[in-house]
Amino acid sequence: MDNSAMQSQGSISSISTSNQILVPHGAAGANAPSEFVNHGLLLWNQTRQNWIRNKRSDNQAQQIQEPKINWNATYDSLLGSNKPFRQPVPLSEMVDFLVDVWDQEGLYD
Repeated sequence: MDNSAMQSQGSISSISTSNQILVPHGAAGANAPSEFVNHGLLLWNQTRQNWIRNKRSDNQAQQIQEPKINWNATYDSLLGSNKPFRQPVPLSEMVDFLVDVWDQEGLYD
């Protein structure tokens, strides 16, 4: 074998060795799991599903509410000062407002 073939052989054997699951002594009995279970990933997926489910119900409740931004609001009346809004404005509503303003001013195409 030439030198490059020996290097690739060495790297393949080190990869296959590093991918083996190490089992501590005495744990190789009949109760040893045959497959790795990523408990962190399972918990993350469960938490994400709960979060998505809660967000969907929140979104449905928000869709029923009246818009927070007055229909005749202008950019200056809404954003001309650094005073906080009386109540939180949903991001989607603010984005729609800004896109409409920028479109009217020719800044958004």
